[in-house]
Amino acid sequence: MNTISKKALISVANKEGIVEFARSLKDLNFEIIATGGTQKLLKDNGIDAIKIDAYTGGSESERVKTLSQKIAKEILETGEIGLVVCNLYPFFAQKDKSLDEMIEFIDIGGVTLIRAGAKNFKQVGVVYDPGQYTEVINAIKNNGFTEEFRLHLAQMAFDYIAWYDVVIADYFSGERAEKQYFSTAAERFIPMRYGENPHQKASFYLNKLHQDNFKIHGGKQISYNNILDAEVAFCAAHEFTDAIACAIIKHQTPCGVAIGTTQAEAFERAYTADSLSAFGGIVGLNRVVTTETAELIKQHFFEVVIAQGYEAKALESLRSKKNLRIVELSPEIIQPITYRPVFGGILVQDRDRAGLKEWEVVTKRPPSDDEAEALKFAWKVVKWTKSNSVVFAVNGRTVGIGAGQTSRVGAVEIALGQAREQSKGVVMASDAFFPFRDGIDVAAKAGVTAVIQPGGSKRDQEVIDACDEHSMAMVFTQMRHFRH
Repeated sequence: MNTISKKALISVANKEGIVEFARSLKDLNFEIIATGGTQKLLKDNGIDAIKIDAYTGGSESERVKTLSQKIAKEILETGEIGLVVCNLYPFFAQKDKSLDEMIEFIDIGGVTLIRAGAKNFKQVGVVYDPGQYTEVINAIKNNGFTEEFRLHLAQMAFDYIAWYDVVIADYFSGERAEKQYFSTAAERFIPMRYGENPHQKASFYLNKLHQDNFKIHGGKQISYNNILDAEVAFCAAHEFTDAIACAIIKHQTPCGVAIGTTQAEAFERAYTADSLSAFGGIVGLNRVVTTETAELIKQHFFEVVIAQGYEAKALESLRSKKNLRIVELSPEIIQPITYRPVFGGILVQDRDRAGLKEWEVVTKRPPSDDEAEALKFAWKVVKWTKSNSVVFAVNGRTVGIGAGQTSRVGAVEIALGQAREQSKGVVMASDAFFPFRDGIDVAAKAGVTAVIQPGGSKRDQEVIDACDEHSMAMVFTQMRHFRH
């Protein structure tokens, strides 16, 4: 069935392009029915449209405009209304409003119209986005408004109203990992050339309320992998709320993290922690980027710099590296839950925001003041490494990171290999307990003097005894930081 009834119902909150679209419909001999504000706009622009209450014989009010048995029947059953043009009250664009105000932005009749038109796509076409107007007019003109075309419109319309409902559901229920039903109110935000690999299609979807908080100031098109790494870089740097910090990330694991008295110092210390791995990495900073820091960054090859802001001259300096992606992100965009798809479902959990409150000294020797500060630093870093992992650190900077290993002693050996001669006098953090003493023995031979780990192994005493044999200090946190 390639023809529809030439009667259109128009009810739009977003009136962009609607005058031109309605004029094109009139040129194609459509009769137009419209709700109050839309009908007035069309009339003011010389376009004849029947006001909906005159058409239904009912009365239009602030909350009840299109809810009508006559309208429903002509869309759902008879197809007498062949084109439904509707977009919804912008609940998704509201900020800083009270509950009573937000309730008035919940669309009821519009969702019903769109759902009805989409359900009866064999007789009705449904249009919800001003970006569709040109394509729809061309299809009608050229005998292309086919059932197949209308099915495509219906598929997109169902996506639209599902997204709209999730925005509202998120507002009322909040981001809780224990919700009975889970969905995400994300809208296609950044189309991408490909995903993790060139043969995979990908896009970045983001809640419309957060899109203003994610800005790209320059560089090549950002990639799927860039965004994965950038989140870790940003969050790892922001783990340090009371210090100036820098985190350099490769493949979602830190290769260098440091704090400093200045941002430039923090960057340099993070970079020199593992300059080889930092090549082509992502730089995350937890303060507004200074011009001095930008000048240092531009001397090296990085894929992305991400921070909560940039000095004007710093931005100008970084933009001189034409391929460098420069991302500005508000910390409030980081949501309190995380989720990932598995087996066609979704795993949902609270974000790991737990900080170290206290620890238990389990060895004969407690850590010195310098060791204690280094242990606290290393514990914050190891949280952002891929399990199994250990971090070697000293004086507010990493010197070796072993991550993503199937054995903990293997992680220690990798960290040791990165640290080389820097391993003497450093401390070690482990994201989970040591199942055997071998990791401790390897670390001790390298010069590690103190260890922080969760504890909880049935061989804890064996590990404690190993530390005592090597005159190492060790503390238990009773908290694990797995990251898969």
